[in-house]
Amino acid sequence: MTGRLPLVLLLLATLAVAASSATRAETPEEIFGRGNDAYAKGDFQAAEEAYRTVLKYGIADARVEYNLGNAAFRLGRLGEAILHYERAFRLAPTDADVAANLALARSRCFDRVEAPEVAGPLRLARSVQDRVGPDRQALALLALWWIVAGLVAWRSSRPAGWNAAAGWTLSGLLFLGCLGIVSWYTTWNRLEGTRLAVVLEPTVEVLAGAGTNNATVFTVHEGLSVSVRQEQREWVQVSLPNGLHGWVPRDALGFV
Repeated sequence: MTGRLPLVLLLLATLAVAASSATRAETPEEIFGRGNDAYAKGDFQAAEEAYRTVLKYGIADARVEYNLGNAAFRLGRLGEAILHYERAFRLAPTDADVAANLALARSRCFDRVEAPEVAGPLRLARSVQDRVGPDRQALALLALWWIVAGLVAWRSSRPAGWNAAAGWTLSGLLFLGCLGIVSWYTTWNRLEGTRLAVVLEPTVEVLAGAGTNNATVFTVHEGLSVSVRQEQREWVQVSLPNGLHGWVPRDALGFV
């Protein structure tokens, strides 16, 4: 009996290792790769499930949101596709693929709500701001302020002090810094500071108040992106780019 004990212990150890290997949880990277494989094979449902599992880990990644948007788009869920494209765009506003697929999905929406037309120079400035993004603008501002600090320290340490050229240079740098702060804030407020939501239901009536007893103001459809103004329990007040606003049920929206 004692002679068999080492064999029994060896068998138990082998079974324990096999069980631990079988039950080892996949990493988010492995699940993401599994989703990509499923998407490449045309199994968009399995791909969507894999990407959603990655998000359950609390990961905020533009690639996951972008791929999840692609899977939802392939499955014919336009609202969910735009929701995830919007999330990906907030995480990576300079990604050309994200912007292109978001524009494509928006073109399939029933609603065509345009913001008031802006002047040519302002439109060009916004386009540049969106391509650069708030993060890169913040880095440029940080570098600019280090240059200003270096210039002040250098000129202050010289026996001759400040001359006209150095003074004008400092003034120009400070002016650029102020413009940079305004540009960063307006970009951040437009891309990240305003809470967005996407209509997920095929048709949603927008009401004059928070409750079903209020009159219908207008109707919106799946995929439309709206700005969130305020929330009251199960109701959300939203506004459109053209200024129209009203209340919709919370469960009709997906929040970016």
